Parts: sequence; C-alpha cells; structure tokens
Amino acid sequence: MKHKYILETYDRIINEIKNPKIVFENDFVPFLLSCTEESYLIYKVNFIKENGIIRYQTKEPIHNLHPKFEEINTIETFVDENLAEFIPSILQELNLDSKVVRLYWSTKNGSDSLYILADIDIEDLTNETRFFFYCYHTLQKENERIKKLNKETIFNFKSNQRTEQYIHKKQYAIENLAARLIKDINPANTIDIYKYSNKYDKKDCLKVVYIYLEKILRFIEKEYRTYLNINIQIPYRSILVKEFEITDKLNQVKNLLLGSTINEGLLKLAYEPILKVSTIKIQEKITYYEFNYCSDYIAAMHNQLDEENISDNAIKEILFDLNFNSAHFLQYLIFEVQTELEPIIDIKEKIDLLYKYLKNYNQKQNRYFIKYKECLPPLKVQLTSWLEEEINYLTKKIKLDTNQVNDIKSSDSQIKLLTSLSVAQLVYLFSLMQETEIIKHKNQMDIFRFIADNFQTKNVETISVDSLKVKYYNVESATKQAIREKIIELLTISKL
Repeated sequence: MKHKYILETYDRIINEIKNPKIVFENDFVPFLLSCTEESYLIYKVNFIKENGIIRYQTKEPIHNLHPKFEEINTIETFVDENLAEFIPSILQELNLDSKVVRLYWSTKNGSDSLYILADIDIEDLTNETRFFFYCYHTLQKENERIKKLNKETIFNFKSNQRTEQYIHKKQYAIENLAARLIKDINPANTIDIYKYSNKYDKKDCLKVVYIYLEKILRFIEKEYRTYLNINIQIPYRSILVKEFEITDKLNQVKNLLLGSTINEGLLKLAYEPILKVSTIKIQEKITYYEFNYCSDYIAAMHNQLDEENISDNAIKEILFDLNFNSAHFLQYLIFEVQTELEPIIDIKEKIDLLYKYLKNYNQKQNRYFIKYKECLPPLKVQLTSWLEEEINYLTKKIKLDTNQVNDIKSSDSQIKLLTSLSVAQLVYLFSLMQETEIIKHKNQMDIFRFIADNFQTKNVETISVDSLKVKYYNVESATKQAIREKIIELLTISKL
C-alpha cells in the first residue's frame, strides 16, 4: 500500500510564505478567533533589587497567540508595596489605561515580575502578525493530526519491517524539507533558528515551519526509537537536549586530555569525537549514529580516565575498547608495530613479534556493537587483518628465500568456480554459513582468502580480499533479499 505524503500542509504554508500576495488577499481573523477565546497583549515587567535600590525592566509585549506565550497563572503572593508604587509610572510609560488592563504578580526564585494584560482586537493586529500566528496555529494543529495518523497507521502494520520502512520514509521527507528550510533561513548562529523578531516577517514564518518539522522528528524519535534510520540527520533540538545531559562530562574529559602529556598525534585522535560534538552547527549534518557514538565515547572516557592513569597506553586501550575504527588511528597503531619491526633483521623474529601482537589484539575485548566509522570494519578486524597479511607475506618470503617456491600455489594454474552470485551476495552467503555453523572456521581472513582464491563471478575474475571485507561488514538490503530468494529456491528443490 502506498502511503500518503504527510507534509502537504507544510508545503502549502511554505508556498504562502514565499508568495505574500496570496496571503494578504485572505483574511485570517475567523481562523484566529477559532484558536482563542480572548485576544490580548502581555507586557512583562521584571523588578531588580540592588543595594537597596529598585529598578524595573520592561520586555516587548507578545500576544496570547504567540508561540512563546506562557499561560498566565495568578499566584497568590504578598506584593511588596514598594513595587506597587511603580505601577502608575509603568502604565504611563507603556501608554496603557489602568482601567482596561489586568495585573498579575509572580514571584519565582526570589524574583518579582508583573504581567500586564491589555485587550486588543485581532482585527487591529498587522497583516504580518496575523499571518505569523496563522502559520503557527495551523502547523500546531497539523502536527497533532500527523501524530495521530502515524500511530493509527503503524498500529495496523503486521510486521516490524513495514513499520521500519514507513518510519524511514517519513524521516527522509522531513529531513529533506528541513534542510531546504535551513538554506532559506540561513541562521546567523545555532540559537538564531529558535528566535523570532518583532517584525513577523518571512524568516520568522519559515522558522515556525522548521521548528514544527523538528517537533515531528522528535516525536518519531521518542515513540519509535528502535525503527529509526540512524544514518539520517538528528534534529538540532535533540542535540541541544543531549548536549545538556553530557556537558559536565564533556568539559571534564576536555580538561583531562588537554592537560595531559600524551603524544600529540594520539591527543588529536582522541579529541576528534569530542570536537565533533562541541563544535556542531545547525547547518552541518550529523547523524543519529555519529552523535550517539560520540555521546557514548564521552561517557566512557569520563568513567575510565582520571589524572593519575592518563597515559598513551591508557588512551589507546580506551580507544580500542570503544572500537574507534578511524583510518588514522589504525595507521597510528600500525606505525607503532612497524617502528618496533624496523631494527629487527631476522625475518623469523619479525614473524614472532607479529604473532605476539596478533595474539594480544585477538584477546582484547572491544565493543563490536558500536564503532566510530559505520562504513569501515571494526578496529580489531582491520588491525588483525593487517597483522595476518604481514605474517603471510613474510612467511612466503622465507619460502622464496629457501627455494621452496613449489609450496606456493600458482594462481595462474588454479581453477576457480564460476558463480552466478555477485561478490556481495557470495560473501553474505558465507557469513550466513558461519552464523549457522555450517562453516566452523573462526578466522575471518582465511575465509576471505578462500573465496578470493576459489571463486569468480560473471563480472569479476579476480576477487580482492579488501572488497570482500568491505562487503562483509556493509550488507545492503538488496543483497539480503537476493540470498533469501536463493535459500527459498533451495528449500523448494529439497522438497521434491
């Protein structure tokens, strides 16, 4: 079943914002009257007491239909007579008649505020103001409709797969529209997107649209977290919320790293995820996957680091544990091994050292369920693969040096089996055989080499091990579907 595009109302509002002639030919008064029983301006006056002197500060008034409106709740509290004395001069300054205003006092956290409510007819608001309120309240109602529609639609799905597909489509539609809005608004900074001017101009209206798009994404994020496409851009509001939760840890880790004496190159590597979170701007794209990894990274660093144990080895251990599979960190670790190998002349001693590294890294635990670069294999796999390749190369070199050339298989004379599967499908099939223990061999590199040495496809005569590694750790849905169909075909044949 084809699902209806959910952002039609958003597109219509954006079209009206960008074509003001369409807007001002219409009258939004009846619509706005349906949104509220009252129409008034709210003036907030804050009182400040310093050194026995009382002064007050008056903020710009907002209408009760404004997005930033906070419902006035009368708080029964004693009002200082010294503050009440200021009321006549405040009203005079604001050019308000005391007979037609309502006054409310509020005391929060020891701070006194006065709210002055002055009635105003919606017809007396400017066209721009009325249209701004129209955009806000239309989208507020539309979001409620979309939330209800999503819940009803998803409730009727019979499988998690259909729910996931549905959520992903909605995410893509919202992300694409939000990205276009950011370009149109071009905010001066990360906070500007959430601030309205007093002009209620085109930018203000576009900000309303963007903010309500974010609200839909936030709703999907909270209600359907397990179905999210984690490679889609995370709403900036979510970043702000989560940043607030980790700010203290972030600052402490920053101070520990910058105040340490660890190797400068290692410091830059360890600081990379921290920099990604602390310098993010609204115009930049950071996915759920990236942000979640960086947040977990900061929390783990905070838990495991302290001033006494901060050293090169401690940082490397943490980065390995966190599966920090950056290509630069891999090169850093490889360079360390190469530096230790360089002064060794005897090849057997080199192989022995490489085996020690291989044993140590194979025995290390790390978090396979998360990794820094989603498109790359886990750090442990990359590093052990490199060590195995080096051992394999040096072993062959010894055989060549001792004239044992015949022990090395000639790739020219070797027969390869032709398969109708693609390289991606072939390696995925072998991974399934491993998972089901049809193949019990544990060394992944041996399996990659076996496939490369013994198979060819219609399009690829020589399959590279690197290609197999990449496709093994990044399986596309089309690949899974193709193998699923082949397995069904096998099951059908087996019944005959």
